[in-house]
Amino acid sequence: MPQIIDLQTRQRRSKAQLKSQVIADLVNEMSWILSQPPTCIGARIRPEEDLANELGITRRMVRQAIKAFTDKGVLVRRQGSGTYVRRVHSHPADAAESSVFGLTHEHLFLDLQTTDTKTQHLNHELIGKAVQSLRIGLWSDWQLSPPHTTTHVVLSMFMRHAQLAGHTMTIHSQVTSSQKALPVQEMAKQLEHASDDGFLVGTQYADTFLKARKMAGSVCPYLFHSMGSSDFDLHPSIYVDTERACQRALQHLIELDYQRIGTIALHTTKQCDIEHHVHRGMMLRANLCQDFHAYAHDMGVASSMQATRELLAKADRKLDAIYVTNDMVLVGVVEALKLEKLIPGKDIAIITLANRGYPLPRGYNWSKMMFDPESYASTTIRLISQQIEHPDMPVSSMAIQATYIEGDTHLL
Repeated sequence: MPQIIDLQTRQRRSKAQLKSQVIADLVNEMSWILSQPPTCIGARIRPEEDLANELGITRRMVRQAIKAFTDKGVLVRRQGSGTYVRRVHSHPADAAESSVFGLTHEHLFLDLQTTDTKTQHLNHELIGKAVQSLRIGLWSDWQLSPPHTTTHVVLSMFMRHAQLAGHTMTIHSQVTSSQKALPVQEMAKQLEHASDDGFLVGTQYADTFLKARKMAGSVCPYLFHSMGSSDFDLHPSIYVDTERACQRALQHLIELDYQRIGTIALHTTKQCDIEHHVHRGMMLRANLCQDFHAYAHDMGVASSMQATRELLAKADRKLDAIYVTNDMVLVGVVEALKLEKLIPGKDIAIITLANRGYPLPRGYNWSKMMFDPESYASTTIRLISQQIEHPDMPVSSMAIQATYIEGDTHLL
């Protein structure tokens, strides 16, 4: 009997050692990949299950390998979103080489997967011409945004479209480790030593960037970008025209002869004041009540439910229609209406802003002002590339317009 127990112990020990070696090999290969371009801050790791299936190992092994880098602060997990690169890793110079898995960036990263170029047709007009590979710097505050927001979606799309165009994208943080805006002097220092050919800059940090650029003596092209309308004029820029989307949505509701029309906006966005100004102006011109507007103070369901209750109270629960100016608050709006026994498209008309690819509450055929983040990202990369490659050409700004998609919820 003791001999049998000893044999079982050795077998268990052998399996444990094999498992440990597999994890060690994966950690070593990940260490190398996480230290090499195009790895960059904000890049998203593929789901554990996908990686496990791809590599032929268990999901638990993948999780333990990833944990080795989250413990070091190289990767960060965001609940409901995934695992992202927090900082570029420094691969130990004396680390043993491993090629057990043959891990590549395309295996590890969700954002860096590309289509098979073997099946793509060549543009014969480009044959024989040099195609320039650019280095595009993206100034971002992605750390401050909840992981499920369009900020992260668009960031991933910027990276993907840059790579599809043959370019490299590096991400520069616009916030410090204490989650405060990067000082002008620090941004100037980074610009002075940056190797980027041009920059994409969020409009909320435009003033800081312009001051830092002047301080650093940089002449690199730049393009401001925003996922919403702003109350200031920046050039060159590309932005999603949420102001015009609001005008068009309210006009649809006015033309349907609704008398009591409200708007709900997200208070944390700069464009919410613009959209409520639009609401007041359009109601004034249509001789309708201008008072039916409310703010959700964050993206939480509780906040948007409270905003909906406040809006209904202003109208004595006799509201005809609502334009929801941010799809992130729509879930709370729907939940609040359910509690009031109000059904969108039956008891109250709803038009909502929407972003293609971002799911809206199920059970309704939503009428929506639809933006396409994929098209926005592709156009943005094309514009900044043109500015870099053709510095003598006049720079241009662009407003991306929404497409109105008619569903059932705008009708009663």
